[in-house]
Amino acid sequence: MKRRLLSLTLVLVLLCSLTVPAAAAQSADERLASVTAQVKKTLGLNTEEYTEFYGDLAEEILAPSWYLEWSGEDGSLSISTTEEGKILSYRLYRNSTVSNSGTFAPSFPAGDQDSAKAAAQAFLNKVLSRGESVTMEARVVRLNTTTYRFGGEILLNGLPAGLTYSISVNCEDNAITSFSRDDINGRIMGGIPSATAKTTQQQARTALRGTLALRLEYVLPDGGSKQAVLRYLPEYGDEYYVDAATGKLVNLTELAREVEETGMAGGTTNDATKEESAAEAPEASLSKAEQQGADKLKGVLDRDALDAKARAISALGLSSYTLSSVDYTVARKSNENGDTDVTATLRYGRQVNGTSWRRTVTLDAKTGKLMNVYSSARMPNEPVERKVDTAAAQKAAIAFLTAQCGTQFGKSELYDSINALEHDTRISHSFTYAQKVNGYFFPGNMISVGVDATDGSISSYSNSFDDAVTFDSAAGILTMNQAIDAWLDTYEVQLAYIRVPAAIDYSKPEYKPLMDYGISYLYKLTLGYALNREDYLLGIDAKTGKAVAPDWGTTDEGLSYSDIAGHWAQSKIEKLAQFGVGYTGDKFSPNAALTQIDLIALLASTEGYTYDASSEDSADNLYNYAYQLGILTKSERNDKAVLTRAATVKLILNAVGYGPVAQLQGIYRTKFVDDGSIPADCYGYVALAQGLGMVSGNSFNRFLPNSNATRAQAAVMLYNLMDR
Repeated sequence: MKRRLLSLTLVLVLLCSLTVPAAAAQSADERLASVTAQVKKTLGLNTEEYTEFYGDLAEEILAPSWYLEWSGEDGSLSISTTEEGKILSYRLYRNSTVSNSGTFAPSFPAGDQDSAKAAAQAFLNKVLSRGESVTMEARVVRLNTTTYRFGGEILLNGLPAGLTYSISVNCEDNAITSFSRDDINGRIMGGIPSATAKTTQQQARTALRGTLALRLEYVLPDGGSKQAVLRYLPEYGDEYYVDAATGKLVNLTELAREVEETGMAGGTTNDATKEESAAEAPEASLSKAEQQGADKLKGVLDRDALDAKARAISALGLSSYTLSSVDYTVARKSNENGDTDVTATLRYGRQVNGTSWRRTVTLDAKTGKLMNVYSSARMPNEPVERKVDTAAAQKAAIAFLTAQCGTQFGKSELYDSINALEHDTRISHSFTYAQKVNGYFFPGNMISVGVDATDGSISSYSNSFDDAVTFDSAAGILTMNQAIDAWLDTYEVQLAYIRVPAAIDYSKPEYKPLMDYGISYLYKLTLGYALNREDYLLGIDAKTGKAVAPDWGTTDEGLSYSDIAGHWAQSKIEKLAQFGVGYTGDKFSPNAALTQIDLIALLASTEGYTYDASSEDSADNLYNYAYQLGILTKSERNDKAVLTRAATVKLILNAVGYGPVAQLQGIYRTKFVDDGSIPADCYGYVALAQGLGMVSGNSFNRFLPNSNATRAQAAVMLYNLMDR
């Protein structure tokens, strides 16, 4: 995740709808003819094959643009461009005579990515303006794709300017099928400054360091550990840059706020109640599963008992509320004691001077223990009187939390608070307490409470406290300065063009219409230094000083194995792995006997399915997915069955839809010397597989149909079928 240069929100959404009269020098048809000729010259287009053409004009105040569209029997081409013929987007659509059968049929992309990249660069060389260049990254390539995709930044004078582009190339013939780009046309006042900086990168680094702030807290690391560790976490705030000419540190966020404010100078929820009915239970007998489900509600308190439990908590202020409904929710999994938890949600309401107040209380349905409180109100036209100040509210919150969760609350300190009296739209004070250990907060164990500013009752409550968490020692941690240095090292101090908001000079006639619409600023480009990072990081480990990255789980970088080096099938296994086709873990076990579930997992991975044998219900989920793809039927499932080479061929070809053809009798012959040993029900499949180049014989031209297949052999069969 890249931290990009700040892109400020413009009120230029208005610009897209504003129009001015067309220039008197040329009529609209003349302008269209001119821009069309320029576009054709830029791209070297031959448009004779198209039978219709349209040109739509967007006459924006600062930047007129055209949308050109050609169409014909074989497809269409659409291009958006500036008045000067600068290409902003390109889309080629070609009618296809090939229909999608809808069967499971994985295949590698045609062509190769390097040739497609060269075609993309050649197109970019045509459409980029003087002083523009690009970075280019290949997007993830997937099976069955028809296009290679690339993208990156558009650089001005070799420097970033917050501009991006994307381009797609047809896999078969390297034709450009789509292109789109950002542009500064009409959005930037003035020209592009020189790319020469007077301030050094080190000077900018020193200035930007002072804008970084961290806080030291306990967190639970990824991976399910119950031991919290200390980590310096970033405090994100305003965006800054260093002016490359003056060396001045500029608060870009504050500047944008000031310019916008200068220019500007010229809820509720409605919980539905449920009607109660007193229908008699049917006399029909219950199934075993139904009876087990009913048993999970044994021991829950009834409506009246739950209502009494809630009203007994006087701090909730329910005396003036009416209970409207009670919902019981059964947990889908047993708790750590093997029991089934059931929660009860009680909804209360009241009317005061035309205002609807609602309070939702969640209790343990079996014990009546308070779990959660939530409130809402339909706000009246007139503001309500808020009588309770922050001090009184906090006193009420402390008393309530001491009564409800005293032990956990005793381990906590105030982490954050919001004073309702400082916000016109708030009617509740809020206080958040977090566990504090060795002098540092652990927000993972948090208790939140809200106090109604109109009557002092508890309006909200939540408790996420895990008493099983332990805490690493606070000894040997980095100082704040050391942590900030480590955090600064994760950034690049990047010289770039910064978009800075600037007031409009209305004395210039081209800007006069903006004044009439109350638009007071545009942008100008300024050369400056800013902090930039490609990846998203969580913080700095307080003991090692190393940056901590999030665990995103599986990525699109493909699979890799440690046990296939030098294997005869290595290259084909690795090619499959680039597309995520294969097995989880770092071992492929190429010589292991192939089981049915091995082959099903391999085939399912071509659709992006990841099979993890260690997960609960993983095999059932895998087979259910395979049934949906049509790879096999439920009656054919036999997880641990070891497949022969002939049976492997049959299952793969059935999966991709060749079954009906392979089952035709009397039309197939193989060239294998052991042709006679091929089982009759597999003969057509093996012959077809040989014809497709999916299988071949050994050095003696024997297919060995009844020998057990290996995982490597299955991978090669699949590869050959996909690569044909």
